[in-house]
Order: sequence, then C-alpha cells, then structure tokens
Amino acid sequence: MEISAVLSTEEEKAKLDEKYEKLIDQFEQETARYDRLSQISAVATFGGVLASILGPLLYFQSAGVNPYHAFATGPALYVTLGGIIASKLIPKLTIMYSSHKKHEVSRVKYKPVTGVCMCDLYQFRTHLRKMDDANNTGERMKHAKLASYYKQKMGWG
Repeated sequence: MEISAVLSTEEEKAKLDEKYEKLIDQFEQETARYDRLSQISAVATFGGVLASILGPLLYFQSAGVNPYHAFATGPALYVTLGGIIASKLIPKLTIMYSSHKKHEVSRVKYKPVTGVCMCDLYQFRTHLRKMDDANNTGERMKHAKLASYYKQKMGWG
C-alpha cells in the first residue's frame, strides 16, 4: 500500500465536525490571555538573565569599582546568581500557572460538552492543518503521527 493512500484515508477519518471547530475557536479566544502570559514569561526569562548579569557589571563600572574584585569579595556574585535563578524560576512558574488555568477552563467548561480535553483537541486540529499544508511526504507523515497520537490520547482512535 502506498504512503499517500494511507495518508489520504487517515485524513478522511480525521476530519473534525463543525461543532468541534467552533468550540476550539471559542476555547482559543477564551484562553488567549494565558497564551499571552506564557509568551511574555518566555521573553522575560531571556531579559531577566541578561539584566542579572549586565546590571551589576554596569553598576560597578559606573561606580568606579573593579567588577571582578566586587564579585570575588562581596555579595554581588550571590545577587547575580539569585537573579539568574529567579529569572529562570519565576517565568517557569508563570507558564505552569497559565497551563493549569487553560486545563481548568477546558475541564470545567468544555469537557462536559466534548468529552475530551480541549488542549488535546486543539493540538489534534493543529496537526491536521499542518498535515494538509505540508510540502513533502515526510512532513505529512510526521503530522499524521502526531495527529494520531492526540486522537488516541483523546480516546478516539
């Protein structure tokens, strides 16, 4: 059996009903603020690490103090390491909170209607669309496998 024949039958089996499409769109709109919060947190990680390293260096440079001596003898090293750790930890916690809130919205409002987690249903739809837009067979197969994974995770396959 040819790969393209297998993919086309998988695509036919995997089409979503119109009601699921509308529910996914509604879920996306309702949880957009949590996605935005996650994006800001991801960018804040990078900015926080840079600020934690460059901030003390610039401060010591402008104060006329040798930054290497200040890091070796004072609390500047601990402040910098604490800032780096906080810059990694706080956004991670924010992303975990956002994910928790999205799953809570899914569990409370949408799961009684659809019977599945909306996050999994969203991923399923995303991979179906990417499979349709794929330029080559390998990419189509990758998205077909991921769509199949989410379909089984939801209990549909």
